[in-house]
Amino acid sequence: SIGLITYMRTDSTNISAEAIGDARRYIQKNIGEKYLPEKPNYFTSRAGAQEAHEAIRPTDVDLTPGGLKQYLEPDQFRLYEIIWQRFVACQMSPVEWDITAVEIQAQTSQGVCVYRAAGRVLVFDGYTRIWATGTTEQQLPEMKFGQQVNAVDITAEQHFTKPPARYTEASLVKALEKEGIGRPSTYASIISTIQDRKYVEQIDKKFHATDLGEVVTDKLIDFFPKLMDVAFTRHMEEQLDKIESQHLDWRDVLNEFYGPFKQNLEQAGEEMKHAKAETRPSEYNCPNCGKQLLYRFGKNGKFLSCSGYPVCKFTSPCDAQGKMVKDEPTEHKCPKCGKPMVKKLGRFGAFLGCSDYPNCKTIQRIDKQGNVKPPAAPPQPTGLKCHKCKEGELVIRQSKRGPFMGCSRFPKCRTIVSIKNLEQLKDLQAKGQWPPQTDEQTEKLPGKNEKAKPTKKKASSR
Repeated sequence: SIGLITYMRTDSTNISAEAIGDARRYIQKNIGEKYLPEKPNYFTSRAGAQEAHEAIRPTDVDLTPGGLKQYLEPDQFRLYEIIWQRFVACQMSPVEWDITAVEIQAQTSQGVCVYRAAGRVLVFDGYTRIWATGTTEQQLPEMKFGQQVNAVDITAEQHFTKPPARYTEASLVKALEKEGIGRPSTYASIISTIQDRKYVEQIDKKFHATDLGEVVTDKLIDFFPKLMDVAFTRHMEEQLDKIESQHLDWRDVLNEFYGPFKQNLEQAGEEMKHAKAETRPSEYNCPNCGKQLLYRFGKNGKFLSCSGYPVCKFTSPCDAQGKMVKDEPTEHKCPKCGKPMVKKLGRFGAFLGCSDYPNCKTIQRIDKQGNVKPPAAPPQPTGLKCHKCKEGELVIRQSKRGPFMGCSRFPKCRTIVSIKNLEQLKDLQAKGQWPPQTDEQTEKLPGKNEKAKPTKKKASSR
């Protein structure tokens, strides 16, 4: 086994002279002399970058993504391909464009009209031969003076001022970098945390604040205004860097932060209500008792609840805009009691539920078109005992990635075993060697270390 990339928790752009030499040699030999600049390209790190390590790069430029593909999992391959391409491209010649302005004359009923277009024409592809980049700038074909052109389409468009685009994962990372918040090693955890805690949700790969996220943000701004200030976060990052370089006493930094924070924390402990305990009035009235319905927060998000709770326990789901979602009658009949099924909205989307609920609790899954999905196939027994809980049996279940073996006592026992080992485990059980009795025996299970690692010799030979 070998390491394919250098240390990944760094935002340094510094590259060693040896690595630059290897990259230039590879470009000259495999891409072409014209793609190699006369002198190496050097890059300056942004202010505050931690340069204890080199930039993220391949350990050996000759280990190309194509040569390693058979040894890597799909996600590993895509990541390595990005790192390898970016590294090689950074030592290649720049792209060359001809900036072009075109004037097209046309005879119309109003006289001669002139249409203007501006764009650029690609002259030399440079580093984009390896690292393709997108652009919103118009790209024009090659044209000559006096050339005749035909109108394909003429469209009149009206443009309006648009609000700033919503953040995507990439644009949010750029905003964090610009504001000096966090480090490359923390960006992934920041994006993961705000989604795991339901502060934001992704719709079409763009972040949208949830109701819970808005309430939490408002409360934090009210009780911790300094902590929520972007400038304060940037200031603390700078102070921590100064502590690291031994130019500042950590005790002074801690006292500067903790004094005001302790006061805010004590005040919040006395006055702040839990975000999920907050209620907001709605425009709806309870169909059971007539009292006003309130917006509340639960584990599945915002919903409507009667203000007369606990005397009246009426609740109803609502959509992202706060509109009440009413049960829709359907033509389907309950397979158990024969009564009509109604379309409901639950934690995992729309489903069909019996109209006689709670007397009949039958539910059915539906697809996007509202058609009833066939019931999932029951787990298939294997006769193998679960080696972890020693009580359940391994059964074959189906998932999006195919069949697998899991414990029949799920969710109390979450053991998962590869389906590839089914016959081997049956042989072990027939010999009295299954289930294993000790951790040492468990570590020797089939498939525990079956992933092959690339070796430098094999990878280089491709």
